[in-house]
Amino acid sequence: MMKKWLKIPLLLLGLTFGLSACLRTSQPAADSGRYAEYELVTLLPRDAIPAIDDPQFLTAVEADEQYNPEELILGVAINDEARAYSLPLLSNREIVNDTVGGVKIAVTW
Repeated sequence: MMKKWLKIPLLLLGLTFGLSACLRTSQPAADSGRYAEYELVTLLPRDAIPAIDDPQFLTAVEADEQYNPEELILGVAINDEARAYSLPLLSNREIVNDTVGGVKIAVTW
């Protein structure tokens, strides 16, 4: 059985080696080595995809008729008020500015 006074130094030694292994990197920095020839290309200008600032919502019955039950949503509930945001819709617009339960939020995807 290992003595108590020996466990702590061994634990610290193990953590030191573990952390040093995590901090090592075999990849060159993005601005040097094999990545130096790549250039960042922006396809859309800044703010090219406008946010939805006045979202319109369906009733639960309307949503059941229009959407597939397996469609993914992002749900938010604040102060007894709930919203469901369609992920396919968010994939096209990316941000919805809304107020839920009196709290202003930005829904992003």
